[in-house]
Amino acid sequence: MHGNRARLIPGLILIALGITLLLGQYLDSVPGVFLTLLGLAFLIPYALTRVYALLIPGGILAGLGIGLLFDRPPLGTEVAAPIGLGLGFIAIFVVQLIVARAAHWWPLVPGGILVLVGVVQGVPQAQILFAKGWPLILVFIGLMILAGQFLKADSQAKSDR
Repeated sequence: MHGNRARLIPGLILIALGITLLLGQYLDSVPGVFLTLLGLAFLIPYALTRVYALLIPGGILAGLGIGLLFDRPPLGTEVAAPIGLGLGFIAIFVVQLIVARAAHWWPLVPGGILVLVGVVQGVPQAQILFAKGWPLILVFIGLMILAGQFLKADSQAKSDR
C-alpha cells in the first residue's frame, strides 16, 4: 500500500511546479510560492505514508517558502526568511511528535538557531540582549543537562525498587 502512495510524489511535484510557474506570470513572489508548493509536494505524501524522509524536506522547503512570502513588502522585513526556515525545522519536530508520539530532537537545533538569528537581526533590543546575555544560553543548556540527569537517575531509582 505504501508503495502505491509513494508513486504520487512525481505527479505532485509536477503539479506544484506547474501551479508555481502559472502563478509566477501574475505574482511577484515566485520563489516563495514555488518553495511553499514544493514543500507541500513532500508534506502531502508524508501525510499519506508517514515516511519521515518526506517530512524533512517538506518542512524545510515549506518553512523557507513561507518565510520568503512574508519577506516581501508590504508584509515583512528581511528577517522573515530565517525565521520561516527556522520554524520549518521546528515544525518537523512538532509534527513528528504529534504523529508518531516520539521525535528526534535534531530539528530543534537549526530551527532554534535560525529563529534566534532572525529575531536578533530584526529587533534592536534583542541585539543588545544577545550581545550581553548570550552566556545565559550556556547556563540554560547546563540546567537542561542537569535536569535530564536527575530525571534519569530518579526513574532508574524507581525501577530498581
